[in-house]
Amino acid sequence: MQKAKSLAEIDYVVDFNIPVSPGHPFFVDFSDVRGDFEEKVIYKSLNVNPRTFTYYDKNRRQNRNILFIGGMRGSGKTTELAKFASKLNNPKCFLCVTCNIDTDLNMNDVEYMDILIFQIEKLLETAKDIGLLLNDDIIKTLSEWFNQTIKEINNSLKASGSNELTFKAGAGILGFLNIANTLKAAISGSKESSTTIRNTLKNNFSEFAKKFNEFIGEVKEEIREKSIARDILFIVDGLEKAASVEIRRKIILDESNRLQQILANTIFTLPIELMKKQEYLKQFSTAVISFPFVKILDKNSEIIPNAVERFKEFVYKRIEASLFEDEKTVEKAIIFSGGSPRELLRILQMACYYADEEKGKIDLEALDKGIKKLAQQTGRFITEEEFEKLKLIKENITNGKETPFDDVIQNLIEKMIVFEYNDGTYKRVNPVMEQSSLYKQYVEDV
Repeated sequence: MQKAKSLAEIDYVVDFNIPVSPGHPFFVDFSDVRGDFEEKVIYKSLNVNPRTFTYYDKNRRQNRNILFIGGMRGSGKTTELAKFASKLNNPKCFLCVTCNIDTDLNMNDVEYMDILIFQIEKLLETAKDIGLLLNDDIIKTLSEWFNQTIKEINNSLKASGSNELTFKAGAGILGFLNIANTLKAAISGSKESSTTIRNTLKNNFSEFAKKFNEFIGEVKEEIREKSIARDILFIVDGLEKAASVEIRRKIILDESNRLQQILANTIFTLPIELMKKQEYLKQFSTAVISFPFVKILDKNSEIIPNAVERFKEFVYKRIEASLFEDEKTVEKAIIFSGGSPRELLRILQMACYYADEEKGKIDLEALDKGIKKLAQQTGRFITEEEFEKLKLIKENITNGKETPFDDVIQNLIEKMIVFEYNDGTYKRVNPVMEQSSLYKQYVEDV
């Protein structure tokens, strides 16, 4: 993928749905400009030496770590997780299996059972790709159990007049993979199929978890013997894109008992609204870690040069510098992003829409028009109570005070009106929001 060399190409390179990982031409490492956040905490929480990336495992079959990494949308979690995986995926550490549920599952109707089946499918694909043979007896036993489960599912589907599940039988990893593919496809299909599959697996969950753990244990043994890795690490990303708060809550909180029965090292990205449940999550997880935005301004509202320079790298890797009237235009866009990579891409996209085609550049006039348009869109649905909270945040920043959490703050964070930094105690209003006429009227009394 190449950087934009004309205004017409900018819209494509600022698409924040494009996955970026180490080795991608757009990749930028923000790890040292995220305030108090230190990625070594993540490695240590996984029993990994952050200097050598070596995994220490006392009990090879039973040991497992669950990490929740929570942060606002657009903070760069997916990119950072890809970086973590690139470092942890080595013979002395993990075989990393990334499960992007937002691209492979139905996010309008997703449950924890769907994610588990997806994890099996991704691990089987990885095992096939790296040439694992696995014990024939184990694979045969697992396949037989799942075959029997599918028969039970089909009996229920037949009784309700729904189409039965069909799949191509086979031996070894490929046969087991066919089963996993069939279950995943059916869960993403009709309501009748998905409900029947989920209920059948839930009713037999203790046995299902046992079979899942047996499979994990078998893969562990072989990757150790072949010096591929010492253990398996699942990275389950995209949960925040589930269609509703209820779906996200059900997966993490309501299914926590089932989640604990799965003996696999796993990193889950945690939707921002569930961060307030971290004390509960800590009861069965290794750590709940807050992943913040990059601090562009300090508590005295002074610009942090290192952060701005890193964002310039972020911009210039995607867009030719010649497409901006001057560097001040880029710097202003960065400051108004509030330290959110995604927000910066939105600002650049909108500025490009207002740019003069004859000039062929984004200038300050186009940038200001773009910011104003985003500001009006952002401030349109803010309530009077929320404006009062924004006023308090502004006063607290002026007085050097932190703003305590409450439900109004939570709503503002979810709406991307308020941004969090460091460990979440430092909050600022989205700079774009500050440009809306409603904000100026209700907060600044203009």
